[in-house]
Amino acid sequence: MNNYFVNRSEGFQTHFLEWKPETKCSKLPVICIHGTFSNARTYKWIGEELSSGRYSSPRHVIALDIRGCGESGMPENGFTLDHMVSDIEAVMKHLKINKAHFIAHSRGVSYVLKYASLYPNSVQGFVIGDFQAHHPKIKEEWAKKLTDSYETYETWDHLYATITAVQEISREEFEIKKDTFYIEKDNIIYKRFAKELPMRLLNELEDCDLSPALNNIEGQLLVLKGAENSSLLNDDHMREYQKHNPKIIIVDHAGHDVLEPREQVKNEIINYFNQAL
Repeated sequence: MNNYFVNRSEGFQTHFLEWKPETKCSKLPVICIHGTFSNARTYKWIGEELSSGRYSSPRHVIALDIRGCGESGMPENGFTLDHMVSDIEAVMKHLKINKAHFIAHSRGVSYVLKYASLYPNSVQGFVIGDFQAHHPKIKEEWAKKLTDSYETYETWDHLYATITAVQEISREEFEIKKDTFYIEKDNIIYKRFAKELPMRLLNELEDCDLSPALNNIEGQLLVLKGAENSSLLNDDHMREYQKHNPKIIIVDHAGHDVLEPREQVKNEIINYFNQAL
């Protein structure tokens, strides 16, 4: 796994992670897009699996940090769907990739569908992680709650104590997972998204029907839906996808978190890419 940055004309950098196969790669690359307040590191297991070639031909895998998340910069303005798409396009152009498969989770699905609507020949296949083909506007109470509850931590011990006060997690598991969602800067530990991001999204992200973009995806859709009540896909959302003959997987013991490295999910993603271009 390697880290790279793309300089943007808006005065910030877009960060991405890259997994390159050690052997010759003849299949289309895979671009991974995270959800609203997540980051590229959540795709580490997918990058390692698909680039290894253990189960099929290896893939070139890229996971990028959308603006305000992970290690990407935070511009003063520019948080519409078009701006999110420009982050994807900047990395695609930098890597000289014209067409790819995409994997996205949560609102990252919206970013990919908007990208497909603007660049109809660029998306071959799409793995959809528990989100509808319609982008709802951010709710004000949600954005304010996230902003008000945003905390920083003096040490990793401080963070661990805070987490274990509300959930059970071993120190070993904490050490494995901590860098995925937190980062240390100037001896302070932050979440891997900017505190200002929720309110910027509230003010700029619009409500948008993205279902027509499904017609621009050339390959098969793989829809991962959580089995639990916290899934964000309802029957109406699923009917919209079913118009496009997707493969639908109900992920056991999952709510919205359908792209965690469960055995069922690993097998489905590996099988999907075994059969894809």
